Amino acid sequence: MTYRCALCGRSMAAPAVTVGQLAVGPSCARRAGLIELGRKRAGFVRLFASMKPTREDDKTMDLFAEVAA
Repeated sequence: MTYRCALCGRSMAAPAVTVGQLAVGPSCARRAGLIELGRKRAGFVRLFASMKPTREDDKTMDLFAEVAA
């Protein structure tokens, strides 16, 4: 999924900050001072949380084990 910066319109792989639902790129966020506001969680400004891979739980049984086999 590609994002577009709400301030300049450039495409980016992952935004640095989100303002509400609008994505802002790293260069524009740095220039506008949004990164510090995102760290403080001021208003609707949040640092973008990238999806981290989850680790597999070996203690939980598979729900569809017969389909996976």
